[in-house]
Amino acid sequence: MHPRDLSDHSPYVPGRGVEEVARDRGLDPDDLIKLSSNENPHGPSPAAVEAIREHADRVHQYPKSSHTDLTAKLAEKWDVAPEQVWVSPGADGSIDYLSRATLSPGDEVLVPSPGFAYYAMSARYHHGEVAEYELDPADGFAQDAETVLSAYGGERIVYVTSPHNPTGSTMSLAAIETVADATAPETLVVVDEAYGEFAETDSAIPLVDERDDVAVLRTFSKAYGLAGLRIGYSVVPEEWGEAYARVNTPFA
Repeated sequence: MHPRDLSDHSPYVPGRGVEEVARDRGLDPDDLIKLSSNENPHGPSPAAVEAIREHADRVHQYPKSSHTDLTAKLAEKWDVAPEQVWVSPGADGSIDYLSRATLSPGDEVLVPSPGFAYYAMSARYHHGEVAEYELDPADGFAQDAETVLSAYGGERIVYVTSPHNPTGSTMSLAAIETVADATAPETLVVVDEAYGEFAETDSAIPLVDERDDVAVLRTFSKAYGLAGLRIGYSVVPEEWGEAYARVNTPFA
């Protein structure tokens, strides 16, 4: 017995750890600063560390699958209904949940190049196909609606990263709305705001309340320095709310 053909799947290669590089180079780990995974060099808030300590004796318990306390706080922050907040194991988990909720075998997604590898990986895990739109280095990797739409061919999911990793370019809300207006009614525009706290542009979350074809990804890994806890979430249209229980990984 063998696994299915995975030749189209490229493994995600994370940045090497400080200890590993120091050992290979014969250096003191304390002399190195890891930049490759965009981890917050300041670490988490002391209040977060204290909260983790206070709850350490409960790690033998499974978490609540609905994450009601965190969901309620996030819903209050963004002025959306709790059902619109899908808490997940990192933003990667939300990408998977949206793939599960959206893609049928053979459906395509449209992703930026360069861009986050997991958009394409998740699509292929869910038996989807991948197309790309190119961000031109000659234009400073600028993101605009025309660049996305010129490559659009009816894909079920279109990914926009704002601010973009690794270039830092952003897409305006007007441009995001132009993309959503110009794509098919059954196309979901997913705006990845993993680095949203580092940008001066407004979040696309207000668009979610106005439309049924935009979703937004957020994470606690970057600005909040909690990458090791794997806490992310997506904000989805209200019509999508009940789908969460059907696509959520148990106890994730």
